[in-house]
Amino acid sequence: METKNEEEEINKFIPLTDYASKMFVPPNSPGSGGLKLYWKQEIHVQILSSCKSYIDSEISYKGIPFFSTFIYGEPDLPLRKLVWEEFTNLGLSRDKPWFLTGDFNEILDNTEKSGGQQRTEASFGNFREFISQSDLFDLQHTGNFLSWRGTRYSHLIHCRLDRAMANGMWLDLYPTSRCRYLNFEGSDHRPILSEFQPEKKKKRSIFRYDRAMRHNPEITNLVKETWNKLEEDSVDRRIANCRKAISRWNRDNHVNNKKKIDEEKANLEAAMSASTADPAKIENSTRALEIAYRKEE
Repeated sequence: METKNEEEEINKFIPLTDYASKMFVPPNSPGSGGLKLYWKQEIHVQILSSCKSYIDSEISYKGIPFFSTFIYGEPDLPLRKLVWEEFTNLGLSRDKPWFLTGDFNEILDNTEKSGGQQRTEASFGNFREFISQSDLFDLQHTGNFLSWRGTRYSHLIHCRLDRAMANGMWLDLYPTSRCRYLNFEGSDHRPILSEFQPEKKKKRSIFRYDRAMRHNPEITNLVKETWNKLEEDSVDRRIANCRKAISRWNRDNHVNNKKKIDEEKANLEAAMSASTADPAKIENSTRALEIAYRKEE
């Protein structure tokens, strides 16, 4: 089981109330590694195996099954080849669509790296061989793919450690699939969001009154003013007017909160992507973003 601190750290940035199930692989050491997978109740997920490097599963989405592997790449370089060989054998034994995503802790070539010394071509061989033999392709992506930032000796480095890939059968199932590299948020890795069917539009949400609003003085005054605006209005009309007023207030308030969050995310993104490290600025931006999220919540 995860500790309370680990749970709180995740909950800062990920709304988990709709995720009924989860799988947790504890870190190898404090501050290093660990995997946690959440899924909604309507998605059928069967955990096939797990270890410190991955959670392997079979997912049934809208009646179509496919394999899905969530990865934390081996940080120890001498052991990394063994992990790629294990993944290769796993892929060669599969006759279904296969999707993989996570922190691979490896790059394909020097174009996926900024800062520090250039690597030799031979150093990419094991990772390239795994991808080639497993018939894997990167999902089309948007955003800044240099997904990790860190310091090696005196060099500030950005590189693409995180990615989403799939085999040909999976891409045939989801030809419009995409992944997006999001802004830095409280971690030295960017979040990566994969969308299987990005062309689908969300349904309009219905009005629901949040009981927490009764403690908000702005809402209390708004309801009083709206309810008593016209004495000749019926009870049904007054309720409808209050509903519209609350929806309008909520929409405007959400816009303001989102604007503040976007501003703080932009500040953190600039600090994390800068060629010169400024730990104080990163810490202040991270704290400001967390406060903005909590206000929205």
